[in-house]
Amino acid sequence: MRSPARILVTGATGAVGSAVQRALDAAGYETYGVSRRGGTGERQYAWRIGREAVPDALRGPWTAAVHCAADTRWNLPTERAAEANIAPLRALLSAVGPETHFIHLSSSYVTGLEGTFASPSPDAYRNSYEWSKAAAERLLRSERESADIVRFPIVIGARSDGRLDRYSGFFWLPSALCSGAVPALVGDEKALLDMVSTDDVADHIVRTVAGGPPPGHRLSVLGRGDLAQRVDEVFDTILDSLNSWRAEAGVARLDHLPFVTPDQWNRFYLPFAEQYLDRAQLQRVTAFRAYQGYLSVTEPFAVTDRVADTAPVLHDSIRRWAETHSASARRVPRPWGA
Repeated sequence: MRSPARILVTGATGAVGSAVQRALDAAGYETYGVSRRGGTGERQYAWRIGREAVPDALRGPWTAAVHCAADTRWNLPTERAAEANIAPLRALLSAVGPETHFIHLSSSYVTGLEGTFASPSPDAYRNSYEWSKAAAERLLRSERESADIVRFPIVIGARSDGRLDRYSGFFWLPSALCSGAVPALVGDEKALLDMVSTDDVADHIVRTVAGGPPPGHRLSVLGRGDLAQRVDEVFDTILDSLNSWRAEAGVARLDHLPFVTPDQWNRFYLPFAEQYLDRAQLQRVTAFRAYQGYLSVTEPFAVTDRVADTAPVLHDSIRRWAETHSASARRVPRPWGA
């Protein structure tokens, strides 16, 4: 490894990228973070990768590049998902050069509905985000002879206190529970909902950088695997965390919502109820459909790096969400009715 080691981290203001850059800084590396708007810390730069030329301060050589940047929205048209998650990877590969240890952060859900990332068809995936991340992995493997690919499932906060720099994605759930956005939990209550802490990802990246580039394509899959919490256990943890915070804030407890299988919901309940729902309720249940597949995964991920128990981390992460989004966390759900 060259000295000094210069590390480029993309998506450095996101939940994962920010944790990765802090961990690399703490390990003694000279890290440079980039994001679309740039950050406020030292060596933080704005760069819209693939749309703008490389800023002078970010020209190589680089010891390693850690590509954390991604648009995780699940409802983008495939063209926009490609612009968000495939085009920047292609541009970054050209910018950093073949001598750079390239570390690409991906998703455990990249194997879609067929258990493989090989299919180019959007129909093989739950949504355009999964499709674009699978295409990104195929691009990386075709463009570089050596690279690390790191997959992980749902990301929650730091192990010490549940902290996240940005709350998005999964944190629609506590918000929905507090607002009454959904009348039932649509999924398989015995399915597995795997999670990792930002620390789990960041620590793995530090070890990966320290170990140097692999001789070929090296895949790491982080998670709990068959030890992941079941969906009903996840909801219990979330509800316990929210209700402990709400009790301290003098707000009424949240009740458990009933579980309904996707088949029951889509074939029976929703067609009957749609005619009675107002516009806002229809928008909520339509948006909620995107999450049904993630609450119905019964086969565990084949992890290569099993992380420690995440149930306590989830509890702390939900409390931190409530503290930082207190107006949302204080809401009293309105019952659904015709």
